[in-house]
Amino acid sequence: MGNDASIPDLAGRVALVTGGNAGIGFQTVKQLATHGAKVYLGARSESRAKQAIDSILSENQWITKDRLTWLPLDLSKPSNIVEAAQLLSSWEKRLDILINNAGVAADDFTTTAEGFESTIAVKQLLPLLKATASTTGSDVRIVTISSLAERFAPKYNNFATTKDLSDPGTTDPNNYTSRKAVFSRYGASKLANLLFTRELQRRLDEEDVKIIALAVDPGPVATDGGMGVFPGFLKPVLKMVMKSPDKGALPQLYCATAKEVANEPERYKGQLLTAPGKTNMGSDKSRNSELARSLWRITEEALRTVGI
Repeated sequence: MGNDASIPDLAGRVALVTGGNAGIGFQTVKQLATHGAKVYLGARSESRAKQAIDSILSENQWITKDRLTWLPLDLSKPSNIVEAAQLLSSWEKRLDILINNAGVAADDFTTTAEGFESTIAVKQLLPLLKATASTTGSDVRIVTISSLAERFAPKYNNFATTKDLSDPGTTDPNNYTSRKAVFSRYGASKLANLLFTRELQRRLDEEDVKIIALAVDPGPVATDGGMGVFPGFLKPVLKMVMKSPDKGALPQLYCATAKEVANEPERYKGQLLTAPGKTNMGSDKSRNSELARSLWRITEEALRTVGI
């Protein structure tokens, strides 16, 4: 799948893309919609979401308005994620594609950057995804953004206790060691997303549920989110060498739609893709099944403490 022309017809399929109002998420929403899917755009800001939807509809006037819908979703509030999932489940009887695209790469430390958002979103939507997977001819996929930067996760963080989900490091933007802390936090969140994907797939296989879970590294993309880990003075230079958001969206579109993935599930299940069709082993740590189970367990503990 080198370009959008190789995305198959998605008519009749329902997708949710978190963080779908800008960057790679916006391009992903646009391609899914132009290829026939009904797409829910998960975003906090109604005005930005509506602006994104209007932009896609004005460019592609043959897409009917009912095929693009804003789903109110504030990923910083666990209770709001639950509400959004319940709302979607009341609107739809199926969900074929879930793309956990929203991510944070910021100087400011936020606990939700630790992989919480995709975990809650998936767990709340699993009944709808499983119901879709049980139908004839289904092709259900859960795609979560990770990164080869998972290798920068701090060596001492083994996701053993809930404290490991919010390891702040230091956050002084003028301090070099602090900048390293930003990278290590980013790495920890991407490692968490990859481990989560692998453990999710293991659980789905154990239950014999026909869903493929994949992690994807879109590569260096010139978006505000993608450049959040870099100091400001580097950003103008990086924009010149990084991929455009439409190119950056291709790996996750491949994960979500490519026929090859459905045809060769054993090759792709629980894998990290760095380009269309290209799997990457990831670090030793990312393949540690005990670590993945531990992360799942402490995440469930942490969610219980916030009442979920």
